[in-house]
Amino acid sequence: MMTVMMAPSTLPWLSGFAAMSRDRESGAMRRGWVVLFGLGYLMVWAGFSVLAASLQMGLRSWTLLEDTLAVTAPLGALLLIGAGVYQVTPAKVACLRHCRTPLSYFLSHWKNGPGGAFRMGISHGAFCVGCCWALMLSAFALGLMNLAWMAALTTIVVLETLAPGGARIGRIAGAAMVIWGLTLLLHR
Repeated sequence: MMTVMMAPSTLPWLSGFAAMSRDRESGAMRRGWVVLFGLGYLMVWAGFSVLAASLQMGLRSWTLLEDTLAVTAPLGALLLIGAGVYQVTPAKVACLRHCRTPLSYFLSHWKNGPGGAFRMGISHGAFCVGCCWALMLSAFALGLMNLAWMAALTTIVVLETLAPGGARIGRIAGAAMVIWGLTLLLHR
């Protein structure tokens, strides 16, 4: 599910990578590089997904996960607050700056060959996870299979990475999550 959620914000990276590699290789070789870049990116998100699934199993075994696949109310409120606060941290800002500027990254970090393509995919995936991990974990607050919440998180990710003023949109979403979490905590 995380792969589907992150796909819209990754498309500019894949098309940018394809365009940059067009000058270096032709045809099938270039397509292979793009695939390797994508695989490196997916490998990082797969690792994060394994950690998130392990967390889900742990929460279930500790009876902190309800039948709706949402964590218990106080923990959900704290997750929302934590994810909202992370939206304004220097780490989030740095990772988001990376995710908003594919051309800048490729111009300064280009590595030739299939290994270079794969390493750049891993590097971009790490920045992407650094940018979005807290938002993804906030899914535990409302239910991991809540499609409305997944759509809302996808919209936040897409807007903050692709829209003009996206960083501000992310900060607004973070403030809303903090307010929502505090409201849930105070109205118990």
